[in-house]
Amino acid sequence: MRQIIFLIILTNTIALKAQLVTSDIDYWIDAGNYKRASELLLKQPNLYTNTVLLDKLGETYAYQEEWDKAIDIYKRLTSLTVDNPSYFFKYGGVLAKKAQNSNPFVGLTLIRRIKLSFKKTLILDPFHTAAHWALIDLYVSLPGIVGGSYAKAYELARQLKQISTLDGFLALGYVYEYDNEPADARISYLKALSMTNSYKEFERNQLNYQLGKVCSDYGLQLDQGIKYMTSYIENHSIKDGVPLEWAYYRMALLYRKKGNEKKALLWINRALEEKKGFKRALEEKQHILAL
Repeated sequence: MRQIIFLIILTNTIALKAQLVTSDIDYWIDAGNYKRASELLLKQPNLYTNTVLLDKLGETYAYQEEWDKAIDIYKRLTSLTVDNPSYFFKYGGVLAKKAQNSNPFVGLTLIRRIKLSFKKTLILDPFHTAAHWALIDLYVSLPGIVGGSYAKAYELARQLKQISTLDGFLALGYVYEYDNEPADARISYLKALSMTNSYKEFERNQLNYQLGKVCSDYGLQLDQGIKYMTSYIENHSIKDGVPLEWAYYRMALLYRKKGNEKKALLWINRALEEKKGFKRALEEKQHILAL
């Protein structure tokens, strides 16, 4: 009996210790100290057999823009757990980030793996909204010779519309915009904007940015666009994808189109403080000063 009690105490102590370690790691991740979080994770004896800890380590590497390390972690995770769409999506995401931050030749060598990862995500979870968006973005961004395809982008956007009507109209507008069909893009975006009254808030903060961007680019519902972009900024985290300097730039654009030079200048200066030499922001500042 004494041995059984000892084993129960030992098991509970180990479980409590693991819980405390995870809590400590989450604390540093939430605080934005990803280096400290990764240091703690690397000290865990069961790290490479624990998918939850490995996932956290992959995220900390991604937050630090250590793409090669993040790629290694998510490649391992997709081997350990072959039916988890989240791991395949994150694997595709860090591969895409490496491609964006490498020379064109390296980027080209990664395209096939990126596509396969996002496609595998959709095979495992056909309702994965972010994977639809990622593939759509890939198809419209790439030249046809290396795998770009407007036809496939339109097809994915229509599939997405069956899952989320709002995302679907935004995605269709996005593809039309890239395909140099501004009239069709405007119609799709207007349909998306007409639906937003039925939402108290969006599950994904990215929708606030996308809707605010539409308002700023097309000069539509400017006050509502400011609300969307304000919400995006207030709820922003690194997981949202679009950096804050772009949100500040969009706010400046919205206020310029409203004719409010003072606020437009305030926001464009914030964008330039966030990212020195931000070309689009420098160009926008000239438009604001010309008011």
